[in-house]
Amino acid sequence: MKKDAGIKSQSELQFEEEVIDYLTKIGGVKQWEYKKEIRTTEQLWENFKKILEQNNHARLDQPLSITEFNQVKKVISAINSPYQAGQFLYGVNGVSEIEVDLDDGRHVFLTVFDQAQVGAGNTVYQVVNQIERAKIIDGKPNRRFDVTLLINGLPIIQIELKKALHNATEALNQMEQYIAEKQFSDIFSTLQILIAMTPFDIRYMANTTLQNFNRAFAFNWQDEEKARPIYSWKSFADQVLSIPMAHDLATRYMILDGTKNKESIKVMRPYQVYATKRVLDAVRKYDFRYDDGKLGYIWHTTGSGKTITSFKTAWLASRMPNVDKVIFLVDRIALTNQTADAYRAYDPIAGFEGKNGVVGDTANIADLHRKLTKKSDQNILVTSIQKMSRYVSRESFKPLDANILFIVDEAHRSTGDGVKNEGMLESIRKALPNSAWVGYTGTPKFPETREIFGHLLHAYTIKEAIADKNVLGFKVEFKETIEAPKDPTAEEIDDNLRGSVYDYSPVHVELVVQDIFSNWKKRSNSRKYNALLTVHVGGNRASTPRAMEYFDKFMEENKRRPEEERLKVGISFSVDTSNSNHQLETNQNLHRAINAYNHLFGTAFDMTTVKAYTEDLARRLNKTADDGNYLDLVIVVDQLLTGFDAPELNTLYIDRTLKGGNLIQAYSRTNRIHDRDAKPQGNVVNYRWPVQNEYEMNQAFAIYSNRDSAAEQLSLEELKEDNVASGILSKPFSTVEAETKDVIQKLADLTDNYLQLPPSEKAQDVVFESLQEYNRLVSQLKQYTEDDEKNPLSAYDEPEVFYQRLGITEEQEVMLTTVLANELRERRARKDEIDISQVNLEMVHIHDVRINYDYLVELIAKMADEVHEDKMDQAEKTKEEIDIEITKIESDKEITKYRNFVTKIYTKEFEFDSYPAPIDKEEMNQAMERAQRDGNIKLLTAFIRTWGLDNSIKPKELDRLIKRHRFGQEDMDKKGELTTIMNDARLDYQEIAAAEVAALSWVKYRVAFREAFYKMADEIKKGE
Repeated sequence: MKKDAGIKSQSELQFEEEVIDYLTKIGGVKQWEYKKEIRTTEQLWENFKKILEQNNHARLDQPLSITEFNQVKKVISAINSPYQAGQFLYGVNGVSEIEVDLDDGRHVFLTVFDQAQVGAGNTVYQVVNQIERAKIIDGKPNRRFDVTLLINGLPIIQIELKKALHNATEALNQMEQYIAEKQFSDIFSTLQILIAMTPFDIRYMANTTLQNFNRAFAFNWQDEEKARPIYSWKSFADQVLSIPMAHDLATRYMILDGTKNKESIKVMRPYQVYATKRVLDAVRKYDFRYDDGKLGYIWHTTGSGKTITSFKTAWLASRMPNVDKVIFLVDRIALTNQTADAYRAYDPIAGFEGKNGVVGDTANIADLHRKLTKKSDQNILVTSIQKMSRYVSRESFKPLDANILFIVDEAHRSTGDGVKNEGMLESIRKALPNSAWVGYTGTPKFPETREIFGHLLHAYTIKEAIADKNVLGFKVEFKETIEAPKDPTAEEIDDNLRGSVYDYSPVHVELVVQDIFSNWKKRSNSRKYNALLTVHVGGNRASTPRAMEYFDKFMEENKRRPEEERLKVGISFSVDTSNSNHQLETNQNLHRAINAYNHLFGTAFDMTTVKAYTEDLARRLNKTADDGNYLDLVIVVDQLLTGFDAPELNTLYIDRTLKGGNLIQAYSRTNRIHDRDAKPQGNVVNYRWPVQNEYEMNQAFAIYSNRDSAAEQLSLEELKEDNVASGILSKPFSTVEAETKDVIQKLADLTDNYLQLPPSEKAQDVVFESLQEYNRLVSQLKQYTEDDEKNPLSAYDEPEVFYQRLGITEEQEVMLTTVLANELRERRARKDEIDISQVNLEMVHIHDVRINYDYLVELIAKMADEVHEDKMDQAEKTKEEIDIEITKIESDKEITKYRNFVTKIYTKEFEFDSYPAPIDKEEMNQAMERAQRDGNIKLLTAFIRTWGLDNSIKPKELDRLIKRHRFGQEDMDKKGELTTIMNDARLDYQEIAAAEVAALSWVKYRVAFREAFYKMADEIKKGE
């Protein structure tokens, strides 16, 4: 077998042996059994077969025959995604089985996995290493996997190792490459968890498809008490890879996310696992007959995945013997459907044909009563606190003889006297004494949340989440528009109590809208991201008229601006049914906004479909709308400020006063992880009471980043300093600028002042890492609108100022971020034997580098004339200029196309019909297409002659076939196309093919033909 090009060094093999030895005896007891003799895929299948037979001996009289076991192999090899693998391993009600027709006529179900036997029973735990994997895709190398953990003989956890002084990212890149090469297939299709391990850096992630592979979702493990990352590989092995924890992580703590068109598996993060364990321990010890119902509460910061944590808790608790029903209680009717949909997507049983799953919602109070009082498989219900309160308040209500566990979402709102919405929880609890209650919140109220739910079970604060890179920090601006009253009182600032000058001034609205338009490109990162604007006025006045004033001002401004500068703006608020003085105005405004929305998106909503309008608006804001037509900005009063998840929303504009938990909730709409380079933090822009609101913000962050919530009364500067140090708030512009200048100087030193890459691979690795750091920092800098002295800044409008401040010229940046970066990507691709598109280095530019196609065409024509006149020295210099210009093209495919064309001209393989060569873009494009076609026909003709296909197919027919081919795919024989070509050539290939081909036997000819065909087809596709 051909060796993998990346064969491990001796030191890495020693580390591998050390890891395996440790896994066999974690904690001094027998753990994973090392199967040193297993080194091939076939040996893995044989090992799995023995364990399958051993665990099903009661159903089998003798070992499985080849025919019988092939049925098993077929089922496993047909798994084509990690989500399908998760479904297969979970099985029905926790038992995974494979149906087999035995040779003796019997029909049996063989158990592969039983969730009830984690760490016990017949479950077999093994570790293997250096498994040889033959290439799946032609042209790719054979591979060897480092360490694989097998459960009942199937690969479940894959560990790729790197020695000290290497980064775990390199191991992640290796596994991404395996996915791209389809190596996680056949018996490896069951993999659930990928682990990248160095001696001092360990990351784990759920297995995924190539399209969804994202290094941002590879996490460190953490200790339970302080949420500090675990950096020692032995500590990681103790806490994660020991039995039964490793099995639990791959089963109990995995989520099968069946969201339509986004099916995937998700592995829980450490804080989610710890919180789930603590709730389950509390439920296990709870006496439903006598205890007070207060199990406790989970404080996990907004954006950290509370829905997943609460679902797993509900799912696992619903299977406990002392729990009859689990009710997930949401605090708003509007969130019921959203939560029920999420829960149903996570329900592994719902994914099986003919199964409804165990999660149900409640259409009305009668439906709620029926589902609570009748036995059913659906023992997890999602309902609103309002519906539950009305149910227990009915005269006909009778206490339920069932142990019910209530899981309360947004528990910080569940306080009050039992009359208002937020106090209904207490009335439900009194009506259902045999119930237990656990709250989930990102912003608890102190001490109210503890008084209602009991003690804190687990905390994961915003400070910890940002440090773990599970959510982003914030870059916050406080803008002055109009002059505010001096020394305002607390009442004047709080718009829940009194109105202020900001509520009435039309100038204020105009200045806010101007600021949003003027800085849109910077804050949205060239329109990659969208935004929310929240508006609220004081003095108990309706806020919707002010929101509409903003909407109208945006419409007015859009009309004045060219189309490319316009913003797609929507507005969302509820229908007014209060019979108040402003009801008519509110509803007329809403109708007008809906009509504008219909005009913008071609929809047909009206006042009878406001709910559908709101849902559609939310999809266009979180970029999940089916038609791909999205909003830039949505104006709200209170909607969407809690519970709304939109990773591609990066900015919140605020014209109101926010405090405490409400401030954290609103700010957190912007801090979901997306692309770390393009979205380094969430942007927040405040437009009123700048000094006072900055203090409120820093105080809120101080409280909600402190587990003890014992924030002292610190000054604004002290609070701000702590929040910046914690990473909650972005660093000042001057700090990021200084860090960028340091990286630029480092790159200048490494590249001989941006002229060439260093010769050593080690130094090139440093350049690669420095360029990634450069990307991160420049992306941050470009989103600042002013420096520390409040001077306006814009890399888009005044790039020369940025270049001057950073100590680099535009020409030097072009060399660094195009020529040298592309050369580095090409070298990496060659070294790792991968396509250049898979090298993770997409550059961020201070000023957008634009290709001047007119200039490029002139250069190509100039070189062609020089080649035609045999002035090769001049032609070589012109070609160097062309190479620099070509590197400015963003598309790798287009770069390849131009380079191939230029090479053909330079080598005289292609000649123009007449000279001087054309300088018209269209004529040059036609020449390039002709060069590509001619080259393809030569390639196809040579292929036909080499493989003896002269009597089987013509070049143009083969060309038509390849047009349907997708690069890197073996997709040309779905209807037997290749088989037909080969069969037609069978009789005469040995007479007319090239000598080395003619010498092949028929079996070897077929294998070699397929490999050569896909290699040629990929070559043609590369150039298109």
